Amino acid sequence: MNRIHLQSTRGYWYWTLAWMVASIVAPQARAEVSSSELPVLTGTDIHTIQSDSVGDAFTLYVRVPPEAASEPERKFPVIYALDGDHTFPMMASAATQLSWSGALPPVIIVGIGYGTLDLENGNHRSRDLSPQPYREVPGSGGGAKFHAFLTEEAFAFIEKKYPVYPEQRYLFGHSLGGLFALYTYAKSPEYFKGIVAGSPYLNGQLDFLTEVATTTQSRTCKLFIATGDQEDAASFIDDLKPLREKLDSAWAADGTVEMVLLPGFDHFTMVAPSISMGLPFVFKEAE
Repeated sequence: MNRIHLQSTRGYWYWTLAWMVASIVAPQARAEVSSSELPVLTGTDIHTIQSDSVGDAFTLYVRVPPEAASEPERKFPVIYALDGDHTFPMMASAATQLSWSGALPPVIIVGIGYGTLDLENGNHRSRDLSPQPYREVPGSGGGAKFHAFLTEEAFAFIEKKYPVYPEQRYLFGHSLGGLFALYTYAKSPEYFKGIVAGSPYLNGQLDFLTEVATTTQSRTCKLFIATGDQEDAASFIDDLKPLREKLDSAWAADGTVEMVLLPGFDHFTMVAPSISMGLPFVFKEAE
């Protein structure tokens, strides 16, 4: 049975505190190190590619795991992180630490962004990650075009250039990116083995997601949804229960969905736990 539950954060905060204490007491090196030489970012490539589907350019941040150098014939799972301008470094760090625990294998990480966080000058997340237009956001509603860019152009670029398993693609999105992740789950789950939707914007979206759903068969693509209980209820919480009912009754194969509501977290503090809790779930093989 897929479920939604209130998740205790005791373990999460224990390890966070332990990491903070270790950082304080550890000797602090003063050596000058460029960001490209930071261990979790070593092997990062940055590409700018023009999209015919969207009619605009995107920045791709690509991190290949160190194992690729010593095992040149090996192929790796790939995680596509939306809002890559700020989620990519966090994803690289989390994936590294999760690999130490055995929760994740070595992975290739692809952050999809714009080369800027400035929403007024170049960052077009409101246009690309919104599956349908919003009256209050001019230019929104470009989700279908961005979906075409992702599945037809970004995949082709990455899979030609890097040693990825096409059968082991994963998607992460938060907020509007979380809505786009759910849109992709409804529209084309066959593209991904697992999807993590952090704090997805849900207000008024369920009917639309139902309309774009391309199949009534149970999806085997694993789905993890995480929301904080301090988020705006109308936008992020109230529709979780009907979404769960839709997943249980029509969309998701049994055991493929996990939904958590984290106490004490607001919208902006949900990015890190969505990654650190969601990735182990979608990567874990069925027992």
